[in-house]
Amino acid sequence: MTHPTEPEVESSPPSSTGAGREPSPQTRRRLAVWARQHWCFLVVFLTGAALRVLTSVAYRPILLFIDSYRYLSNFRALDPTLSEPIGYNAIVLRPLLWAGNLATVAIAQHLVGLAMGAAIYALLLRYRVRPWLAALAIAPLMLDAYQLQIEHNLLSETLFEALILAGVVVLLWNRRPSLRALAVGGFLLGVAVSVRAVGLPLVAPAALFAALASPGGWRRVGRAAVLTTAFALPVLGYGAYFSAVAGKIGLTTADASVIYGRAATIVDCRHLEMPSYERPLCPSEPLGHRLGVDDYAHVDQLAKLVTLPPGETTNQVLHNFALRVFRHQPLDFAHAVLDDFVKGFALSPTTAHNDVPVSRWQFQVTYPVFPPDNPQPVTKTYGGGKPTTVKALTEFLRDYQLSVGFVPGPLLALAFLAGLLGAVGLGRARRSGLRAACLLPTLTGLTLLLAADVFEFSWRYQLPSLVFAPLAGALGVTALLRRSPSTDDGATNLSPQPPMPHRRPTRPDAGAS
Repeated sequence: MTHPTEPEVESSPPSSTGAGREPSPQTRRRLAVWARQHWCFLVVFLTGAALRVLTSVAYRPILLFIDSYRYLSNFRALDPTLSEPIGYNAIVLRPLLWAGNLATVAIAQHLVGLAMGAAIYALLLRYRVRPWLAALAIAPLMLDAYQLQIEHNLLSETLFEALILAGVVVLLWNRRPSLRALAVGGFLLGVAVSVRAVGLPLVAPAALFAALASPGGWRRVGRAAVLTTAFALPVLGYGAYFSAVAGKIGLTTADASVIYGRAATIVDCRHLEMPSYERPLCPSEPLGHRLGVDDYAHVDQLAKLVTLPPGETTNQVLHNFALRVFRHQPLDFAHAVLDDFVKGFALSPTTAHNDVPVSRWQFQVTYPVFPPDNPQPVTKTYGGGKPTTVKALTEFLRDYQLSVGFVPGPLLALAFLAGLLGAVGLGRARRSGLRAACLLPTLTGLTLLLAADVFEFSWRYQLPSLVFAPLAGALGVTALLRRSPSTDDGATNLSPQPPMPHRRPTRPDAGAS
């Protein structure tokens, strides 16, 4: 029985023959051919690069959000018991601020954004996706102004996206991932948990992919176990560090107030049994007139509402209250989460009732300030120059973002749908050889969105869809439209079948790869 060969790689432009030497005519011809083949990619990629340069010049040295000040206050101590996980501090802020300044962080994050686009394009070419479709798949990541804005913020989102995408690319790079690829991919996904704990559920779609992309029998279970073990290593290591510092098992303390905020929006305390010391956590506003999750999660002096029983902390009491509410009102909880999930696919980013304002993630004409935090002392301490804007550029970026610089949510929903249809094997996708490849980015993206919405809806947490929905959609469309591997012309075939021995192709293009 013959097996599919590994996917072929599109020819890439050769490097020059040497530093300071003129490329040969043959090299120039090959570069010209490559540029003609991939001109769509070059247009999208270079436009994305230009937008990132404009952003870096428009807002110097970097944008500072409320959470940015908390990251900076902890990047030396690396205390895991504070509100933000320390992965971003350890991987990005410590080395870059030690060797550079705040502007260095912004530039590095923009370079990571460009690298993600290039990685998605290269991966899709390996799966024989048409170059124009592969270029279209990176356009949201390259051109969406909300992605540009978050890359220019001192926030963990860019690193979080990059680590997850790196894990997905490693797992998908070959049609049948090796044990080493499973281990590396699982490890990268596990490291992402140290950046944002919401990445913890990603082990499920990754392990499912490892099983489906492997040979049958017990080997499926073993290969899924390899990935799961690799995922667990950084997670358990981070948990051990947290436990050593906090004196209790866990990964973060930041989720307690947020899940309380989610519970407070739906709880009906009239029909809920609870300890007397939890009763002050019931909102004073009646149902139907509640505030948003963010409002309750950040109530001033929240700890003073509760008289703690012996041996319990405020976080434990908030956890217990929230879980009590979710168990008693599971349908209300599910409805609230699904309602937020659907919001992420709106025609344009808007602020729904009681949600975090979308304006936080929009470019402003002047340098944004969030009192009582003051960016001046921070920029003076960490370098990069005082907060400065170039009005002509800030106006352009804001106009771009509010007019055409965003991806309509229905397009992202259609991309996820194409990925799902390819994964379940609808029509031609059943024999495309792409079902497992469609499954991984589709479930990864949807899992991230749903896991974030369990806690709170914010357009900041919807940005992973710009990475994984187009990737899933391009693979799904290719799978749905692909002809049988035995008659494919090779332009869209992931794993071309080698010619059967002692047989001649019946068509000039049969078996070509």
